[in-house]
Amino acid sequence: MQEAAALLLGTHDFSTFRALSSETPFKNPVKTLEKAQLESGVSFSQRHFHRDIPFWELTFKSRSFLYRQVRRMTGALVAIGQGRLSVSQIQELLEARDSLAFPQNLTAPAHGLFLTDILELVCWLNSKIII
Repeated sequence: MQEAAALLLGTHDFSTFRALSSETPFKNPVKTLEKAQLESGVSFSQRHFHRDIPFWELTFKSRSFLYRQVRRMTGALVAIGQGRLSVSQIQELLEARDSLAFPQNLTAPAHGLFLTDILELVCWLNSKIII
C-alpha cells in the first residue's frame, strides 16, 4: 500500500480518480499531490474504551482535489491491502486518465473522511477493511 501511495505523489492527470459531475468539463484534472501517507492510527475505541481495534490513517495533501478523488484513491489503496488490486494496476489507472476506467465499488465511503487542515485531508480506516 505504501508503494502504491508513493505512485500517486507528484503532478498527475487524476482523471481516473475523479467521479463525473456537472463540474467535470470545467475542472483541470491535473493536480499535484504533495502527501500520500499511510500509517497506523489510534481509534476512538482504543482511546475511550480500551478496545484493541487497529486503525490505519491515510493522509492526503494537495492544494485542491477533484470530485471524489480522495475517496477513490483511498478505495484503491484499501483494495491493494485486500489483494484485490496490485500496485501495477494503480499505475495503469493513473495512465488511463479515464473516470470510467476506475473499478466499480472501490470508492471509499465518505463517513471516514475528516478535513484536518484547509490543505490536508485525513482518512481513518479500520484495519478490518484492509485485511
